[in-house]
Amino acid sequence: MAAAGRGGGALSRLAARISWALFKRERVGMDELGNVYVRRLERNAEGEDVERRYVKYAGDIDPTALPAEWHQWLHRARAEPPTPEDIARGQHQRELFRQRVAALEAADAARRFQEATAGGGSAGRGGPAQQLPGSSSGGGGAG
Repeated sequence: MAAAGRGGGALSRLAARISWALFKRERVGMDELGNVYVRRLERNAEGEDVERRYVKYAGDIDPTALPAEWHQWLHRARAEPPTPEDIARGQHQRELFRQRVAALEAADAARRFQEATAGGGSAGRGGPAQQLPGSSSGGGGAG
């Protein structure tokens, strides 16, 4: 069984080398959604080799779901593909952000609940039952 695992790795490396030799294309990574990131050398109009970066989506095409680290690489905000450490750090930061947002939303919901239920009804304190300025409440016109 162990030999089969190493053979798969060697076969994968061989396929990568052949792909690069024939197509000047290299698979640089995969994210947790299964999207595959590739760089490819192409010639521009001046005949110079330029690197193109793209993603092969695993499922539905949704650019908003791409991890920030890979988005940065695709848009050349980072020179090299993200390392596993970069990805882990980004996931940790996103989880902390989600927790902070959840805590703020819970505090806001509690505050709104307290405002809505403080002292019973809302008449006379700016709630929905308050009269608008300039409106009469009971025949102040013809009398």
